[in-house]
Amino acid sequence: MSLRLAPIDLAPARAWIQREHSHLDAPTGGKCAVAVEVLDGGGWRLCCVALLGRPVSRELQAQGCAEVLRVASDRTPHAASKALAAITRAGLALGYTRIVSSTLLGEAGTMYAAAGWRAVACRLLERGPEVAEWGREGRVREPAAQPGAKVRWETGPDALPADPHVEALLRESVGRVEIRARQERLPLFAGVAS
Repeated sequence: MSLRLAPIDLAPARAWIQREHSHLDAPTGGKCAVAVEVLDGGGWRLCCVALLGRPVSRELQAQGCAEVLRVASDRTPHAASKALAAITRAGLALGYTRIVSSTLLGEAGTMYAAAGWRAVACRLLERGPEVAEWGREGRVREPAAQPGAKVRWETGPDALPADPHVEALLRESVGRVEIRARQERLPLFAGVAS
């Protein structure tokens, strides 16, 4: 199977993510995106998109981090890993020394581990099981699209070290924690070409 990287603008990247991501909507913004194409029937077709942006967490923003906001694939083998590697290189080339991303507790995070990212934090461990979101007390928020514990992954020269407790919790939780499919809403990107 032949895969190649391809440039993609933010609007079509977000539209692809909105269509293809299994359990999250496309983020509202981003700094840059990368696409992966697969050779299929004599032509190249889009099979995966990764989007780099500003961290959702204000604390991580203040620390100068970038965040891989989404990686969305049509399940073409190795496409997500290729997209993650490319968007990581892009973030490092832009001067970021710490790149973060998150998965839901229950997701294996295989592509992150394979790419050398480290599982450094889990909201469940930091605040207890009653806190299901990354928010804080006193701030009114809409309910999360995917409530529950999240695992933070990091890479780069200034990334935090792996936390063995998080790694153990991650291994114990794979396949045991329900990950809900995304609920369909009004089409955010109707008419945007990919």
